[in-house]
Amino acid sequence: MTKVEEALTLVLDSVKVLDRKKVKLRDSLDKVLAEDIYANSDIPPFPNSAMDGYALIASDTGGSSATHPRRLRVVEDLRAGYVATRSLGRGEAIRIMTGAPLPEGADAVIMVEETKKLEGLRLKVAGESEKHKGEFVEVLREIRPGENIRRAGEDLRKGELAIKEGKVIGPAEIGLLASLGIGRVPVIRAPEVAILATGDELLEVNETLVPGKIRSSNNYTLYGQVLHCGGIAVDLGIVGDIREEIKARIESGLDYDMLLTSGGVSVGDYDLVKDVFVELGMEMRFRKVAMKPGKPSAFGLIRGKPVFGLPGNPVSSMVVFEQFVAPAILKMSGKTGPHKLEVLAILKEDINKEPGRKYFLRAWVEFKDGCYWAKTTGPQGSGILRSMSLANALIIIPERTGEIKAGEKVRVQLWDYPGTERIGKKITLF
Repeated sequence: MTKVEEALTLVLDSVKVLDRKKVKLRDSLDKVLAEDIYANSDIPPFPNSAMDGYALIASDTGGSSATHPRRLRVVEDLRAGYVATRSLGRGEAIRIMTGAPLPEGADAVIMVEETKKLEGLRLKVAGESEKHKGEFVEVLREIRPGENIRRAGEDLRKGELAIKEGKVIGPAEIGLLASLGIGRVPVIRAPEVAILATGDELLEVNETLVPGKIRSSNNYTLYGQVLHCGGIAVDLGIVGDIREEIKARIESGLDYDMLLTSGGVSVGDYDLVKDVFVELGMEMRFRKVAMKPGKPSAFGLIRGKPVFGLPGNPVSSMVVFEQFVAPAILKMSGKTGPHKLEVLAILKEDINKEPGRKYFLRAWVEFKDGCYWAKTTGPQGSGILRSMSLANALIIIPERTGEIKAGEKVRVQLWDYPGTERIGKKITLF
């Protein structure tokens, strides 16, 4: 049997990063950038106000305080999206909104909260021959040049590297690309993953149960897992235990970037999938893995396409997917780094296992009193899918380990499926 670590290495050595394509900006989320992006202009393109307040000349506020304010004449209102119609002179201020371009002559902005507005006040204005009725503002503190101003190019200078190739595009990157006017983004394309469930016992989800039959769940769990990894899932449906039909359906699955089958890879007389793999010339990388659940798992290449033969039991299929298929999809998508976060947790119960295989036990992990605590979600049979639904992690027990007592530390692999409750704010890497 192939060890888990060896199997993962064989998988990752067999798959390659896919080709690049351009997608609409809104479709680039969670994809990997395929080339360096450089700023084609300064961001922001002009100096602008960081606050709602008044643009002014800083030296006009010298000595200002709440008890001895300096009074400035308000000569214009300036909203975001517009430019001032005049330059600012000494003793003047322009009411300005956040994001509006800094008027010519101004060198600072004071927040509106640090001013007092005066209306209808008659003052003699320098250079005028008669009294002027206008709006004035009192500045309640001395302000320094540059305060509350966003400088041109403060975020990015023209020609500067904005986002490096290989970066996973998140909301911030989408916003940055939008600010640069990039509406179509070069990314590594997501792999199209075909899914085929096999077995005479399987029914479609809307079919009525009859003796000896069960509804197929694997093509649905696998579909969800593929989507969660950022792949494009293609459901090929169910095929019975008929060799020629299995062969035809597998061949159709080779039109995609990856093929997943479930069932038919064990040692039973009607486990035909493994035989069809051989018939189609699979370059077999492994046939059995030293793990529980998931021992009867196969992987290899057919016509250069990665093909996984997953177990028919639903828990086994899901666990094998997380350990081998998910990392392969992520690599093909251009993503690097660990697939799942692993931490040390204190076991809340005794666990007994037979040495020889690595165990993956469904568990509930919580963060309490500064530590992670782990407890299994009940019976661990490979057909008990509800145990996966109740879990938010897998307890990983090495091959050589046998009995583990409550209170000992174990390694756990945390899940991040949508809907999974957060375990805790503190993260302690294993």
